[in-house]
Amino acid sequence: MSDDLNSHSDNNDHSQEHGHSHGHSHGHDHGGHGHCSHSHDMPSSSEQEAEMEAISSVVTSFLYYKTYALNNAIYRRLKCIDELSEPHRQIVASLGTIDKIKRAESLVRENYKLMLDIVYSSSVGSMPDPAGDEVMFKEWLKRFFEVRQKAGKQEVSESHMKKLYGTMKLFVRDWSSEGADERRLTYGPLIEALEDEFSDIAPESRGDVHVLVPGAGLGRLAYDICCRGFSTQGNEFSYFMLFASNYILNSSLEERQHVVYPYIHQFSHVACSEDQMRAVYIPDALPSNMPYSATAEFSMTAGDFIEVYGADDEKEKWDAIVTCFFMDTAKNVLAYLDTIWHALKPGAVWINLGPLLWHFDNVAGESSIEFTRDEFLELAVKMGFVFDEAKHKEDILLPYTADSKSMLQYTYHAFMCVARKPKLVLYA
Repeated sequence: MSDDLNSHSDNNDHSQEHGHSHGHSHGHDHGGHGHCSHSHDMPSSSEQEAEMEAISSVVTSFLYYKTYALNNAIYRRLKCIDELSEPHRQIVASLGTIDKIKRAESLVRENYKLMLDIVYSSSVGSMPDPAGDEVMFKEWLKRFFEVRQKAGKQEVSESHMKKLYGTMKLFVRDWSSEGADERRLTYGPLIEALEDEFSDIAPESRGDVHVLVPGAGLGRLAYDICCRGFSTQGNEFSYFMLFASNYILNSSLEERQHVVYPYIHQFSHVACSEDQMRAVYIPDALPSNMPYSATAEFSMTAGDFIEVYGADDEKEKWDAIVTCFFMDTAKNVLAYLDTIWHALKPGAVWINLGPLLWHFDNVAGESSIEFTRDEFLELAVKMGFVFDEAKHKEDILLPYTADSKSMLQYTYHAFMCVARKPKLVLYA
């Protein structure tokens, strides 16, 4: 499953830098509805260095977007057309293909403005406002890449650029009207199951019910849960997601304020150029507008799920944990299950939906244990979870960051389960 990041393994950023599961830990504190910090033991100097390099490499990907996209999506194709015989080139030109590619070039530059805004909104280093003094910004950008080059750092990795492209598509999934159908199919059943668990509590009184959403991505599922009255916290590890979610959550003053062109890099499976060039406006809902903000809290934590929520101060803290396209991001899913058990209060509920695309399966240099769906469910039972069989569902057909206009569509056969941590645990 590879065609232009329709696999959620790429979009959720699970490779060497990876996504929701493990590795570095860090926090942001932007106040309001943004990311809040969550720290435990102080990292060592080597860990801090690795942390800074990981951040720097992601920042580099955002800053390098225009150069990469122009070289790979635009100039290469124009060169191929130039190399055609003159009769063939004239035919191609008569179709408007060259004009289409040049239009895509201009939209790459529009996307680049968004990439710069995302980095600037996180106040990384001494970066000047890209929309301010253009000369000052270009000088800063030149110095940024010179410093990395002198330090022997590569400009950008191919995998990072794919993750950046995937992040653009996640804007569509999470924060656009175009992604509403996908959210309805994927987030809808989770929210319905959660509300069913607490149906005896009115939305305005649910603020004392605390819900955790690991692998929160750009934060929409956590936001939608909070809009039902629950105090909700999303957790995310991927710096691509953290930068983008910080931007959408803290830099949006009105609906449809920002525009992204997520499909301009994709030239296969395209029915017409309008589909490829279409603009997607975000957000379709203003993150600061929460109907129960007086009673329900919303926050995002940045860090490793196991490290953050396996800590002593998270023990038996949560009334519900909702996992969506998350459990298969684990190298060792038993550690995820241990952490969920640790964080849940006795009697609390775990609601899960997703496939089993084990993200570290056959990844060189990475350990990974893969299980079938049935083995996964049996594992959870052996670890103490009690499933509600009436709410178990299989073969749920789900897309992931799908381009609704594409001539190629991928579909997951996902499953959903609802389990509880018993109120009383009897030990043999």
